[in-house]
Amino acid sequence: MSRQLEELGFTKKTCKKCGNEFWSIGDKDTCGDAPCDEYSFIGNPATSHKYDLYGIQKEFTKFFQKNGHTPIKRYPVLAKRWRNDVFLVGASIYNFQPWVTSGQVEPPANPLVIAQPSIRLNDVDNVGRTGRHMTCFTMGAHHAFNSSDNQVYWKDETIKYCHDFIKHIGIDPREISYIESWWKGGGNEGPCYEICVRGVELATLVFIQYKTTPEGLKEIPLKIVDTGYGLERFAWISQGTPTAYDASFGPVIDQLKDISGVELDEHILGENARVAGMMDIEDIADLKVLRSRVADRLEISVEELKKATEPMEAVYVIADHTRCLGFMLADGVIPSNVKEGYLARLVLRRTIRFMKDLELEESLSDIMNMQLDFLSKTYPEIKHSQDHILRVIDLEESRYHKTIQKGRQLVKKSIKYLKKENKNEMPVDMLIKLYDSHGIPPETIGEIAEASNFKANVPDNFYTLVAAEHEEEASEEKFQLELDFPDTKLMFYDEPEKTEFIAKILGFHENNVILDRTVFYPEGGGQPSDVGFLELSGSGIHETEKNETHKSKLQESEKNETGKFRVLHAEKVQNVVLHRLDKKDIEALKSHIGSQVKGEINWNRRISLARNHTATHLVVAAARRVLGEHIWQAGAQKGVKKSRIDLSHYKRIDNHELQKIELIANQLVMENIPVSVKWMNRTEAERKYGFILYQGGVVPGNNIRTVKIGDVDVQACAGTHVDRTGDIGLIKLTRTERIQDGVERIVFSAGEAAVEAAQRNDDLLKESSTIFKVEAEQLPKTCERFFTEWKSFKNEINRFQDQIATLKMGSLGDKAEKIGDLTVLRQAIDADMGELIKIATDLTENEDGIDVVIAGNNAGKIVGASSKNAIGRGVKMNEIIKGAAAILGGGGGGRPNLAQGAGRNPDKIDDALDYAFEAVKKIIS
Repeated sequence: MSRQLEELGFTKKTCKKCGNEFWSIGDKDTCGDAPCDEYSFIGNPATSHKYDLYGIQKEFTKFFQKNGHTPIKRYPVLAKRWRNDVFLVGASIYNFQPWVTSGQVEPPANPLVIAQPSIRLNDVDNVGRTGRHMTCFTMGAHHAFNSSDNQVYWKDETIKYCHDFIKHIGIDPREISYIESWWKGGGNEGPCYEICVRGVELATLVFIQYKTTPEGLKEIPLKIVDTGYGLERFAWISQGTPTAYDASFGPVIDQLKDISGVELDEHILGENARVAGMMDIEDIADLKVLRSRVADRLEISVEELKKATEPMEAVYVIADHTRCLGFMLADGVIPSNVKEGYLARLVLRRTIRFMKDLELEESLSDIMNMQLDFLSKTYPEIKHSQDHILRVIDLEESRYHKTIQKGRQLVKKSIKYLKKENKNEMPVDMLIKLYDSHGIPPETIGEIAEASNFKANVPDNFYTLVAAEHEEEASEEKFQLELDFPDTKLMFYDEPEKTEFIAKILGFHENNVILDRTVFYPEGGGQPSDVGFLELSGSGIHETEKNETHKSKLQESEKNETGKFRVLHAEKVQNVVLHRLDKKDIEALKSHIGSQVKGEINWNRRISLARNHTATHLVVAAARRVLGEHIWQAGAQKGVKKSRIDLSHYKRIDNHELQKIELIANQLVMENIPVSVKWMNRTEAERKYGFILYQGGVVPGNNIRTVKIGDVDVQACAGTHVDRTGDIGLIKLTRTERIQDGVERIVFSAGEAAVEAAQRNDDLLKESSTIFKVEAEQLPKTCERFFTEWKSFKNEINRFQDQIATLKMGSLGDKAEKIGDLTVLRQAIDADMGELIKIATDLTENEDGIDVVIAGNNAGKIVGASSKNAIGRGVKMNEIIKGAAAILGGGGGGRPNLAQGAGRNPDKIDDALDYAFEAVKKIIS
């Protein structure tokens, strides 16, 4: 690894402080990285020319393009478009995992250069405080993918490129240190160099060449040059500003300073960054240590330091977080309470919290607008999404304030509960639960706790702890069957019209028969499997002798015939299709391994599913037109009679929007657009169509099956489809529902099922019109009139019930008994449950009233109520009524002051009343 460095004039040394081996020019005896070397570029730029972030980004791309690298556009920050293990892109190498890095797929270019926005929330609490930590940063990278037949470049060339670039931007090579290290991650390992200048790490050169296994390291066939240049740090060292934030998004910070009135103290912020650079902040949860050291260095108190730095730190946090949100929301993340949406909401609500600290009058969308205008100069796609982003921001800010209002009462209850448990501090797990489950930020909890003379010590790394639980997709342990059979030939792709086929029985697995080929579509991609029959073929039967293009009219209700075996389900395990039969049919076939069978699918079912599957594509395309390009498929299930599609969307889909989606989908049907299916190389398909291919989810493999509907929609899809959109027939959207925060479901039918759905709606209208004896057009007004009258009558009934209950109460007071110093009423009353409750509560809540009321009726309903005085003596009606209701053969419960119950044995009401009365007497005495 040393030849290239030696040629460049570097010599190997050992750092006298940390002991790490490094390479440098001259007689340096420290490695150049903090804490061995302090930041010495603040106020003293390291480059001959000052670059801002986007200036250095352009220079980086241009330099490597001149040196034979193909520039590629940034990938979306939402990694789940092509990966199922992580949510967000954390480094440029994420773009090429797992398909390129595994060798399955060719890279989009080789070698290539990219400037990739990356998001990491593993140190979100450090943002703004250290001068260098960010939630979103730009990783400049040049990658080379070396295979046995294509050696692009390796270690020496990588070092030379890095050295030449750093020298190109005007950094003296004598200031550069190459620290030898080792990298591991994602199951791979390899040697690396960390490149440092004046105390700050600027880049890392990783050479991925091993796979991590239980037996040790194993060479991998594809050797990958994985570099990462922190472009924000390059801008920082180039400008010599107090923090990396000032160098990276200075114009946004200037606007935030203007509206907040915050003044920048460059001396204090610079010293803070220098000291932070000397500390491994990632491992220090409590940042009080940092403040203490900075205060000592400046010879001021910690309180004086906090007063000077906290407003500016808030400005930095807001600038950083809004940039992170800009990329998240532009790339399709919808804030919610799960997965990547949870992370977006965390960043968003944390931004609002710091805006509150600065007492800003502006809304979050006002602040967001500043950031989006700045970002759009380099990323035009963000400008394109600006209106959508601001709509989401406004809605989320409104939801946040509602959450705070609702949450205050819950926090007070939690504190009250803890005090009863003789605890004087809220535990961290409860803080996290209140945030995780109810969205209540710890700062709000702290404010409420302080007002209640209670402790809620929020750890400095609170948001980091929370984010760590949500940064990766929870992996599902799936049991993989090991089947020792050759791959099944999938005939339904090459001959989609085929309904009959001849195949050979290869063997069995449990209740499944395995054939060498099949026309049965196995369940997958949200599409149910085909069903049909298998039949033993006579010897000498050949496929060519059969009329196999004939459309079978098999119905689901047909009975099994002699010699025919019903296929109940088909599924694919690895590349083998399992055809499930009844156990008795499997037994009958087991002696026929090697024999030929004739298979026949239920064509009516197949074509219905194909119509619904193609209709799904049209509904998604129509939804993107109506609701916006942020719409992304979050799940789907196709059916014969109805199907559903789940879409990522930030609010409920209203009826007007639903009708527009339905109209556009049917217009696309009437255009009779051809549906073309083509197998394509994955890289070629992504280059041509982008990640919209993966609307249906991550698709494995080097070659993917693309289904293209004119210029309307294109997806990587394994399902069955019609030839033209006109073959679908009617598409009827029947309803929408909210599946979870940020996901809306549309239920629809296609073809004959859509006509049936429309007819059912007509029947409902006709039946309802007949009941009201009006025409269908008059039904809405009639329903509204009846509902208004019903509400009015209900209010009148309630008023009369209250009067009746009051009249009945008047004669009850004299029937109460004195037990000790409490008055107790036990009475069977001719009243319904509503009246019983009113009587009981009115009597016990009156200051001069009765302490305990136990009342029941001849319908087997019982009510108990206790005054505050009785509760203080231990009379808890929820426990007493529960026992009384058991006598009635039912159940009951409630609160200590009011409980109710009922049972199926109303004739035992007197026994139940006696039980409750005796229980009260026992407690009082």
